[in-house]
Amino acid sequence: MNPRQLTHLIALADTGRFVAAAEQVHLSQAAFSRSIKALEAQIGLRLFDRSPKGARLTPAGRVVVERARQLAFDQRCFQRDLALLRSGALGSLSFGAGPVPAAALVPALLVALQARQPAVQTRVRSGHAETLLALLHGEEIDFLIADPRMLPSDPRLQTRLLGPVHGGLYCRSAHPLARRRSLPLQVVLEHGIATVSASEPLRAMLRQGLHLGPTQALPVRLECDDMATLVRLARDSDALVLLPHGVAAEAKGLRQLTLQGRPAAMHVLMHAIWLRGRSLSPAAEVALALAATLAAALPGQAGGRAPGQSLKS
Repeated sequence: MNPRQLTHLIALADTGRFVAAAEQVHLSQAAFSRSIKALEAQIGLRLFDRSPKGARLTPAGRVVVERARQLAFDQRCFQRDLALLRSGALGSLSFGAGPVPAAALVPALLVALQARQPAVQTRVRSGHAETLLALLHGEEIDFLIADPRMLPSDPRLQTRLLGPVHGGLYCRSAHPLARRRSLPLQVVLEHGIATVSASEPLRAMLRQGLHLGPTQALPVRLECDDMATLVRLARDSDALVLLPHGVAAEAKGLRQLTLQGRPAAMHVLMHAIWLRGRSLSPAAEVALALAATLAAALPGQAGGRAPGQSLKS
């Protein structure tokens, strides 16, 4: 029984007359009659009693039509689900995010995904980039969002730029150093800073962002991959903490520090990273398009302002 025969069967059951049913499915009466007879022969049951008054379902016909209606409904649902899958509005999505994008981008991305594709089952894993890489190679996540400069070079990976995350050095507004318009480098070196886990590539970037020389030691006193903990540390202690501008702005009560006349800068280039040769699902493509749009609106982009002052590269 093919989908077309199901349509003919249901049409005759609904109208009770061959002429009306044939018109409904856009067939001649002769062609429609041959279709119904072929269906009855195929399943070995008489489905309709014919009379001058029309066609009435037999007991067997009533059972078959009931199942046919369910099959037709399932077919329509299947076609709809295929369309939703193609548009990225149905399916599943699993991705990972390093500490900075997890705090700066992922919350807004999840809000946008919930509005755009609420039927998609989404799972997010956050943590250190190397841990997320293991999940990616194990095919437990579709992609991860991180700065590839922090990862070992790997030809098995494919990347797509989403956008940068700008940040700086922050402390609580009542911090003794917050009243100083510009800090000497030596003060920061003696005080120390808190940041996410500092791999060697990140240490090199931080050294440049803090305006340190290539041989000067990076004054990292604390490393933590949980951005909420770093925010609380900045707000409730005398720690100097490197934070994304957007995260610091939402926390409130924080002040960006200027080092030797320039803001200490953090600059993470967020990329989507996935396995080369593995196609992204439509749901993943929708997520990455939204992520790129949201990344472009983060503080510090295209001349945007950081909390309390302009951001300089």
